[in-house]
Amino acid sequence: LASIIPENVKDEDAVYTVVSSIALQGIRLIQPTIGENIVVMGLGLIGLISIQILKANGCNVLGMDFDSSKVEISKKMGIESLLLEEGIDPITIAKDFSKNIGIDGVIITASTKSQEPIHNAAQMCRQKGRIILVGVVGLNLQRNDFYEKELSFSVSCSYGPGRYDKSYEENGVDYPIGYVRWTEKRNFYSVLDMISKKALNFDYLKSQEFKFEDAHKA
Repeated sequence: LASIIPENVKDEDAVYTVVSSIALQGIRLIQPTIGENIVVMGLGLIGLISIQILKANGCNVLGMDFDSSKVEISKKMGIESLLLEEGIDPITIAKDFSKNIGIDGVIITASTKSQEPIHNAAQMCRQKGRIILVGVVGLNLQRNDFYEKELSFSVSCSYGPGRYDKSYEENGVDYPIGYVRWTEKRNFYSVLDMISKKALNFDYLKSQEFKFEDAHKA
């Protein structure tokens, strides 16, 4: 799983490669196309990386979170973002964002036991919309949410194909590129390439810096 870091990528940015691949794999599953309207629920570390990748992919992105500080970071990245608070209806706002056609896809990067994210995602999606779960939320699915619009739902597995496969991760047995284009390691390289081309910027995610020997202070 070792990946060569491009010369113009700083070490402090390269360390985000693996966690960014979690975001990238969820985006690969939702298969976004240029101009689509995508909602990202949950603006934690993976959510804030996801919105950047989607933006670089030519999508219209709407971020949502209960934490005002995370919403502000998202806005600094140039992403329209919604603070979920009392009296706010995310479904109506999402439909307005999509110019009333419905959201093409929802990526859920939140962590909660609530069933609400899945229900809201289904409500705001258009016919044949897609929902990808990257985070961890309640999964008591309501059949009508998915039946009436024929929505698709999938759970993303970490960094991508090869994850948890001992022969791949420990023995280096690769998958044929003609059959599995984006493996775990190829996702790593994609992220490094995006960092190299300035499509990903982690400066907004850094609050402080410490020397290695001062890690205990951090």
